Amino acid sequence: MYKIPEIIYFIVSLPVLISYLISTLCFTRISMKHIEKKMREEGIHEPLWDKGLGIRVSMYGKVIRRQKPVKATIVNDEAILRHARPIDLILARIMHISFVGLMLIIAYGYFAYDLGNRAY
Repeated sequence: MYKIPEIIYFIVSLPVLISYLISTLCFTRISMKHIEKKMREEGIHEPLWDKGLGIRVSMYGKVIRRQKPVKATIVNDEAILRHARPIDLILARIMHISFVGLMLIIAYGYFAYDLGNRAY
């Protein structure tokens, strides 16, 4: 297997990591803030099980990307879709695409450079 030099790997992985962090921040600050504000106006509050964890971020993104509710879910799909705007769909897609890119970069680094067994 051909391995790219480590410095190039880190130069490539840094923008991918930064894009994931920025896209997640934008999704939570723009989309989730708007959706949860509208849901609170209807009397629907965010799940109590997610106080401080942030698991609902990816779940909101999945619901918005899927564009239809499922039967068994732990978030209110109908309310999320009712208040989602077109920009929310774009932000959810960017967040998930950058997450997949980050996971691919991490997996490549783990297996190609044996990053799991390094002792610094």
